[in-house]
Amino acid sequence: MAVKDVILLLFCVLLFVPQVFGQIEKTDTLEQRQPLELVFADSIVPQDYREMMLTTGAWYSRRRPVHEGRLTQKVEWGVSDRLQISGFVNPFHLVSSAGTTEKGAGDFDLGARYTWVNVGSPFTHIAVAMEAGFPSGNPLTGLGEGAYGLAPSILLSHEFRNSRFQAFSTTGLEFVLARRHLTPGDDIPRHEFFVNSGLSSRLGKGWAVAELAVSTNRWSGGDETQVVLTPSYVWRLARRTELLLGIPAGVTSSADHIGAVVKFTFELGGDEGK
Repeated sequence: MAVKDVILLLFCVLLFVPQVFGQIEKTDTLEQRQPLELVFADSIVPQDYREMMLTTGAWYSRRRPVHEGRLTQKVEWGVSDRLQISGFVNPFHLVSSAGTTEKGAGDFDLGARYTWVNVGSPFTHIAVAMEAGFPSGNPLTGLGEGAYGLAPSILLSHEFRNSRFQAFSTTGLEFVLARRHLTPGDDIPRHEFFVNSGLSSRLGKGWAVAELAVSTNRWSGGDETQVVLTPSYVWRLARRTELLLGIPAGVTSSADHIGAVVKFTFELGGDEGK
């Protein structure tokens, strides 16, 4: 089955299958109504005061002749009900090409986000975020980007049909502040504009999700525009525990051709009784 057929099938599911399920109770909190994690876009759901969310991810991607695998760990902490801080690390990164394999740690990010959960209605949500990237991975072996970066972004989310559908978007800029030493011929990190958006729908014990991730550096002198379509399913295993399965498929030549993502997410602390 072609990639476009998979995406078309997923959108049919998003549009028609949810009609057989009951409506979401109006008393449900945002945390109960929406996924805690997405593949590329950021979930709008904030952490409550003194609540921690842990997400462990396993990533695989292929763009001939390169195969990549990563293990990631994300930690989010609620400084207040609206303000949260986060850390994202890549403790293991593997790059294989032409019979040569490189292994090691990748880059890491630190971030902060402030969320307005109710903007005019309980179904419209906005957040602003800032992330700083650090090149802890070795760019000479392909284990890192080799750049110090700063990425401001805005998150938008709106729910439809009693919260059975959600449209979401993360839009921002990633600025390169400084670069590590690179060898001649290496790709030079450049400023990027990105939009990660999509639609999710309640399906069974979780959500069916379709994401479109677009990033480009052409406006800053680069020559790449990456477009990735990702169908995924987020399964709510328990009240504050989720399992995400996704299949990113590259649309443009500069994007990875195909991949797979698994994320396991759970929350601790905060208001247990909500």
